[in-house]
Amino acid sequence: MKVESGIQRALFAAALATASLAFVHSAAAGYVRTNVVLRSGPNAHVPAVGMVLAGSRVHLYGCEKDYRWCDVSVAGRRGWMSSRYVNVAYHDETVLLPTYIRMMQGPNIAVVPFNIDSYWSSNYSDLYFYNEIGTWRNVDWGHDE
Repeated sequence: MKVESGIQRALFAAALATASLAFVHSAAAGYVRTNVVLRSGPNAHVPAVGMVLAGSRVHLYGCEKDYRWCDVSVAGRRGWMSSRYVNVAYHDETVLLPTYIRMMQGPNIAVVPFNIDSYWSSNYSDLYFYNEIGTWRNVDWGHDE
């Protein structure tokens, strides 16, 4: 009997985890409302890593605590963009991410920190600007749009 209840608990936990992942995944999709530059960090002055065309679907990993900048990926490239350029689905329509954040009491979008060393090492070690990482460590990340 203990084996059966253990299996039932494991199956229940797996079902719950799957349901949670489906919920998070559905909230993690966004669409770019206009052409926008994908940046290597949450600041308009850091190096660009690509251009994202209007209408492109982005995967939203999360946003900084003030939800002004979001960590996204599109077509295999990871980077940051201002939340002003991201639309998300909400009740059969799309709304700007900042509007969605204001409407929701507890938005289901993760808050993610930015650490230039780990982020650039994971995503940009092969790009031309990676060797300039020391120059970018002192950027005032919180005061740019």
